[in-house]
Amino acid sequence: MLVPYNEIDGNSRVWVYQSDRIITNQEKPLIENHLINLCVNWNTHGEPVHSSFILNDWFICLLVDESKNNASGCSIDSSVATIKTIEQQFRIDFFNRLNIAYVDEEKTTKVLPLPKFKSEINENLMVFNNLVKTKMELENSWIIPIKDSWLSKYLD
Repeated sequence: MLVPYNEIDGNSRVWVYQSDRIITNQEKPLIENHLINLCVNWNTHGEPVHSSFILNDWFICLLVDESKNNASGCSIDSSVATIKTIEQQFRIDFFNRLNIAYVDEEKTTKVLPLPKFKSEINENLMVFNNLVKTKMELENSWIIPIKDSWLSKYLD
């Protein structure tokens, strides 16, 4: 069951899928159709999954209100299958966890492979925390100082 993002509970569970490249404006409506179809038809043990999503230039975020129905293993698998379908259709990699997203000095989101990212590191850098677990964390702690992230180990 597709729930508008602004109406889904703040404690809703979140999965963040980061792209390896910018998602173009031409691709966004087509990808959005895949995500709408997922949310409209998403079920767990025959019951609708109350879900929503965010799609922007670099990310797909899926949200599930588990106060209504928990996302089961099979239902999570179906969401991953949708993301993999999008990957294949648009030749985008959403599963490379060694691509690091950050905000540069011009306030632009950038994504680099970890080895190249290491040359960009400074103590004032803001990075995306794709390990957020809830909508509230997504809204309040998705972009954090590098010193508060797992990447802090690369600071000198």
